[in-house]
Amino acid sequence: MNQIALSLTLALAVSSASCVETVAVRQAQAPLPEVLVSTPRAAWRVVDEDSDVGFVLRFEATGDGRAFHSVRNVWNQELGLIDSEGRAWRYRPHSTEPDWLGTGPVNEGASRILGLAAAHLEPVSLDQVRGR
Repeated sequence: MNQIALSLTLALAVSSASCVETVAVRQAQAPLPEVLVSTPRAAWRVVDEDSDVGFVLRFEATGDGRAFHSVRNVWNQELGLIDSEGRAWRYRPHSTEPDWLGTGPVNEGASRILGLAAAHLEPVSLDQVRGR
């Protein structure tokens, strides 16, 4: 009986030793995100019925000429943006994706983002916006 148990144990050990599996693990190389450095170049005050309701700042990327407009309220909080194609996007609290509101000129995009019927843009200095 001992002889049979020893034979079975050896047979099991030999058969399991012959099945060796090698797994090579390599870390995936995720592409690095593109860093866009942009600086404000121009600013406008958004006026609705003789009262200031916000600002629009034009940002230009250094080096490639790309630009976008940042739409802000009177407290200088960014509410949305207008991309170089004229698409207006409004940020929603607690959401990862902005809402697309439409496409058109900058003043129409600012109106949509600020919830106005029609906005009038008046040029101001960047210092006036930063001072708020």
